[in-house]
Order: sequence, then structure tokens, then C-alpha cells
Amino acid sequence: MKLVVTTAMAAGALLALSLPAFADDKPCDKECPKAHAHAESKPIAATPRADAPSIGARDARVTVEVWSDFQCPYCARGATIIDGLREKYGNQVRIVFRHQPLPMHANAKLAAVASMAAHEQGKFWEMHDVLFDNQRSLDRASLEGYAKGLGLDLGRFRQALDSATLANYVDADTVEAQKRGIAGTPTFFINGKSVMGARPLADFTQLVDAELKR
Repeated sequence: MKLVVTTAMAAGALLALSLPAFADDKPCDKECPKAHAHAESKPIAATPRADAPSIGARDARVTVEVWSDFQCPYCARGATIIDGLREKYGNQVRIVFRHQPLPMHANAKLAAVASMAAHEQGKFWEMHDVLFDNQRSLDRASLEGYAKGLGLDLGRFRQALDSATLANYVDADTVEAQKRGIAGTPTFFINGKSVMGARPLADFTQLVDAELKR
């Protein structure tokens, strides 16, 4: 999690959110759930998974649960929203990360597992940032390179990638997403209130401000 966001970075993030897509992104094809628009989705709120990666005070007055896919370009924009919320609110907001690797993204599940392997070594958010910064290079060799660059125990990291334990963890998140009607990524819950898609930061701050005043 990038905890320091400069004014220029925040402005750039908001500009990016106003654009329909990056120029070189492949459009969502007919097999993609209208994920990124969420036109038909009515997701169900629930208490976030206790063992999910999180940042911020556990007793924070506002919890933001984000469902995301490391290979989804819209989720990369969602990550800038989280940075903006952390910059504005600090420990008044707790961020909880949930995995929803979409089936059309070939490397998304492995990237999710890699993030949890980093989590085991105390560097989930560092890996989170690296993965979103390198969405077009999420193959096994690249993931191992990122782990090495973050100073992780590479043998332990490789073992975690090959173990069923973390793959099962990600699968459990995916099943929960289906049960809760979370059709696409990114999907956010702010104290249980859903915000679907990488919308402007102001849409999120309005909800957070309202929750802080309650």
C-alpha cells in the first residue's frame, strides 16, 4: 500500500479515472462479465474475512472492503482510490483486501497467490503495489523476481506458490464473492455500502465522510 500520495499523483489518478480506458488496454470482450460496469450487480454486504490482508486500525470507524483482481486494469485504478483514501483519512479508515481473480485473466489467480505468499512474510501491501504496477508481467518468473526485489525468502515464497494452502485461500474468496453476488472488479464496501467500479475518488469520500459523522 502506497501510503504517501503526492498532489500530482492524486491529480493524475483522478484524471485516469475520468478516461474510458488506457489506450493500449484490450477491451472487455463478450466473455467478460459486465464486470467493470456492474450494471446488473447487487452485491451483498458481510463482515470481512478476519484473516484477510488489511491496513489501518482494526477499530477504525470506517472499514473499506475491496474485491480486486491483479490483472484487471480497472482494479489498478481502484488501487489509486485506496491510496487516496489512506492519504486523506489515515487510520480513521481500515482497508481490507479480498481476492476475485476473474477467469478471463490467465495470471490473476497466481498473482493473488503470490500476494498471499508475500503476506506470509509481512509484505502483502508491498507486493500488492508491485503487481498493480506490472500487470502485463504476472507470469511465474516475474513473480519470483518481484519477491526477490522485495527481499523475501525466495525458497519460502516458491514453496508457498506451489502449496495448495494459499490457492485454497484464494478459491474461498472467489466462492464467497459468488455467494455475495459480486459480479466484477473492483467492488468496494464502505461500512457495508457498496460502490461498484473505479469511480471518482469523490464518490468514496462522500460515503466515508458520512460514516465518520454517524
